[in-house]
Amino acid sequence: MNTRYAFPLLFSAVGIAAALTFISCASSGSVPPAVEAARSEFGPIGADVTPESVFEIKVVDADRQVRVVNKPTLAALDFAAYSSNPIRLAGKDESPENYKGSMEGANIADYPFPMFDTILAYMPQAVAGVTPIAWEPFSKILYAQTGTDSLASVLNSVEAVKWGEPEVFRAFQSVTRLWGVKKENAVEWWVEVLPASWTKRQVFYGKLKLVSGGETAEVLNYYLTAEMNSEDAMNWARTLSSYWYPTLNTDLEPHVPGDVWLDKNNRPFAVMRGNPMGKPMWVAFEVPAFRMTDEDIYAQRKADSLLAAGEVVPVDRTLDTNSASRLATLESMENSCPANAETAKFQKALKAKLDKLPKEQNAWSDNGMLWFRRNANYLVAEKISAQDSLHNPLPRMIELKQHLDSLNIQLLVVPVPVKEEIYADKMIAGTPEDLCVSVSGREFMREMLAAGIDVLDLYPALKAARSGDEPPHYSYQRYDTHWALPGMLAAMELLAARVTQYSWYAESGARPGSLVMKDTVVLREGDLVAHLPDAEKSKYPADTLAGMKIYKGDKAYKGDKNAPILLMGDSFTGVFESVDQKSGGPGSLLAYAVGLDVQVATSWGGGPGVRSRMMKMTKDMQSKRLVIYMMTARDFWQSPMEWDKL
Repeated sequence: MNTRYAFPLLFSAVGIAAALTFISCASSGSVPPAVEAARSEFGPIGADVTPESVFEIKVVDADRQVRVVNKPTLAALDFAAYSSNPIRLAGKDESPENYKGSMEGANIADYPFPMFDTILAYMPQAVAGVTPIAWEPFSKILYAQTGTDSLASVLNSVEAVKWGEPEVFRAFQSVTRLWGVKKENAVEWWVEVLPASWTKRQVFYGKLKLVSGGETAEVLNYYLTAEMNSEDAMNWARTLSSYWYPTLNTDLEPHVPGDVWLDKNNRPFAVMRGNPMGKPMWVAFEVPAFRMTDEDIYAQRKADSLLAAGEVVPVDRTLDTNSASRLATLESMENSCPANAETAKFQKALKAKLDKLPKEQNAWSDNGMLWFRRNANYLVAEKISAQDSLHNPLPRMIELKQHLDSLNIQLLVVPVPVKEEIYADKMIAGTPEDLCVSVSGREFMREMLAAGIDVLDLYPALKAARSGDEPPHYSYQRYDTHWALPGMLAAMELLAARVTQYSWYAESGARPGSLVMKDTVVLREGDLVAHLPDAEKSKYPADTLAGMKIYKGDKAYKGDKNAPILLMGDSFTGVFESVDQKSGGPGSLLAYAVGLDVQVATSWGGGPGVRSRMMKMTKDMQSKRLVIYMMTARDFWQSPMEWDKL
């Protein structure tokens, strides 16, 4: 395999970009002789740096910090994101209630790590001057490029060691730094292992028995040395936020890359907000080369102001007040998912399965798929509209409709059924394939329709789509919360048909056939893998998925501010649209089908949060005829992002 030419695929595997331009493929400066002797024709494996110099932390306050990366390589950005990140560490310092501490006094010689041939209590001389990396993102890249997951398997096994207490779900230790040390035509691996604070053990270091071949050295070298531009870095941040969302409730704050954040000393290109434990915190990422000067900021804001004032062309709008489609949907949903003996049996079995899971385990495997605890909780929900005021979506949906009605903008709500609803029979053995199991969820949709809100019911189309499954390819991704291409196409066909039914569509200037669709392939790591027990994670490598990519002429499609349709929502609007292969998600597919531009607004932190973003798009809204609010149905029940008033 010629890694040098295949390397752009590496980034698409983790959703960074379809391709990158790689520069600066070698480091300069003096190097310790011991490190220099370990190098070969592939160039330097590590730069002449100390581990702490990969990035610098600027603490703003208890909940906000900026991580400054001097050289914007993927390795440096990944390390800055994964290393001691407070969003990732939140809630992990408390001792698990079933922890016994049976091996707290163990000597280092007795540590139960057979994957190491050396264990040290101090940093080894072998890694002096070698750049540390974060193992999780690198191992995924290595798998994408070489097809081997041996490194991930070994490091997962390190984190999975339970010290004789297998009933404790939480990891006893984590691999915080990985070093690849070149020896002739191979790479030896050293790691730093940080025990959880509640184990009362000290950090230690180990040399893996695993030794990797020369192809790995080339992948590692590019990972460490190839620099990104500001657009590439934003793609990296967007993708990272999307993958971390199910675990850490992450999202990117609206921010002009390189502009001031909080004070003039901070000029990050991206600001990540996380809320894993009910308390928001922020980690911003800054690269000096991407900073904007005060003069640049002033010029940019002036240009943005002029552009915003002149770019959006207001349209005369009239609401389509015909209720035929809404009433027909309402009628079709009457008694479509009744509570009966079969649904009661399903819910009992699902609750029993959830009760058996460790409290901290948010995903499990069964029947060839991974299942998400929050999705399952939605299927056993009580009356959704009876939740407290911060979690009840119904008043907020009515409020949103009233606001858009006042602007003569149509609202169409599109709840996306969870995978566990479509494949309930695969999740709980003995469940009839045609059994409707989301009793409360579908009743809530009926309540929205009865309240005058236009709702598109995707459930029948997605159930029908699964009849065309060709295992191991399904309408939803096996290891992920999101749909795959067949499910997305079934949903978009129904959505496009609904859009063309509005009375104003005939006068909208639609041009079906003006865009081009091309087949593509994407390698996507499932977002549920991170929720599994550490010992199981390596069993679920990235999936190769079919995709579509939409082009306008020879450029990948992207709707602009003048688009008459705004598609807003959670990650279901962004997956395949702004991450992975891009321009192949719901927005682009809808634009292709109906011949109208579609602007997309995605809140990776959850559907409830996107409404506030829409409220700030005052000028953009002057061109809109329709707002499509698409989000996973699970956020209707006990959403971690509260349903605040507009």
